[in-house]
Amino acid sequence: MKTFYSLWLAIAASSAMFAQTTITQWNFDAGNITPSTGAGTASFVTTKASGTQYPSGNPSSGKSWSATSFPAQGTASGTAGFKFDVSTAGYTGISVSVDIAGSNTGSMYFQMQYTTDGTTWTDVGSPSVVGLPTAWTTIQNSIPAADNNAGFGFRLVSVFEPSTSTYKAINSSNYAGSGTIRLDNVTVSGTASSLAVSEIKNVKTETLVKNSHVTDNEIQFGLPSEIKIFSVSGKLLKSASVKKDTSLNVADLSKGIYIVTGTLNGEPVSQKIMKD
Repeated sequence: MKTFYSLWLAIAASSAMFAQTTITQWNFDAGNITPSTGAGTASFVTTKASGTQYPSGNPSSGKSWSATSFPAQGTASGTAGFKFDVSTAGYTGISVSVDIAGSNTGSMYFQMQYTTDGTTWTDVGSPSVVGLPTAWTTIQNSIPAADNNAGFGFRLVSVFEPSTSTYKAINSSNYAGSGTIRLDNVTVSGTASSLAVSEIKNVKTETLVKNSHVTDNEIQFGLPSEIKIFSVSGKLLKSASVKKDTSLNVADLSKGIYIVTGTLNGEPVSQKIMKD
């Protein structure tokens, strides 16, 4: 006889829809390019910074990252800008959001590109139109190819006005490479990898976990298996190789409900446990 955990399926389904979290973010309020949340690296793409590097941001009470010394008119489209590298390992549904603004003579058009290997760059959609700091533009894109990728990176580079071979200025008749561009609230988001439906559909009558109500910080196993422990939101918390009639210490887990998964005869099984 097989038991179907409909409650867990509902939790897993809702988690897949709503559990997107910030992986890495830069708000530049500390006046540097260290991420304010998570881990990652930021750098210039051939562009050199000069002058005030961290002027007011979005909102104006915070700071932004500024760059200048862009290419001369009619040259080197797509070669200058800002680059960010963020590992998305363990996450799916990757999206990127960036606030961008510039001075009157800065380039009106910037193209977002991504890489999954650090070498090949692919355009994401069409070039975005940049506004003045009084009217920040938010560029937001989903990048399916970035799922679960330790080599993920993206960049924003100045490009010619579409269908032309020249740069267009943001708010002036004359573009200038000395125009400045600001970025703020650079955010990479995703959903922590969770159980697939195929992993949790069926639970055998044989007991994977012998004590589904854990009171002594030890989960006792009745079957040998490569197990994983997930939160009810679908986040992987712990994995281990266990033998029959052995236990695993879970003192590091908070009180609550968890899902333990394993395999039996090559088929996935799962059990819900409660830790006091």
